[in-house]
Amino acid sequence: MNDTDERFMHGDNRQQSNTGTGGTQGSDKAQQNKEQAQQKARETADQARDEALRRADSQKGFVADYVSNFSEAVRSMAMQFKDQDQVSLADYTYRLADKTDTFADRLRDENSESLLKQAQDFSRREPALFIGGMVAGGFLLSRFLKSSNR
Repeated sequence: MNDTDERFMHGDNRQQSNTGTGGTQGSDKAQQNKEQAQQKARETADQARDEALRRADSQKGFVADYVSNFSEAVRSMAMQFKDQDQVSLADYTYRLADKTDTFADRLRDENSESLLKQAQDFSRREPALFIGGMVAGGFLLSRFLKSSNR
């Protein structure tokens, strides 16, 4: 009978001293590898986020110019409503033009991170309005881009 069988039969549950630290070292190494992988994943995510924000900053002036052009078109439509004595439609349309001008100015003046935080806050407060606005904005932007390519 070997030593392990003998201890088991006599109720001795002590481990031998040379096997006690091997398992601990292995779990320490696994924990260290896990922490290193998590750190690397955080660094990669941070780099991707920074790159996305940098690209957004470089493109927001372009988008702001398109929003300003849209605002001018809306203002022109408001003048036509006013000329046709459709005062209430003209008033709503002027307000829309003012809001889009304000939005274009905010795009130019604020950094992308701040705009992203504001969009996240708004989407939490008003999810239906946010989704509707995104759909409408996407539709208008696609129509505008198609017409500008011609």
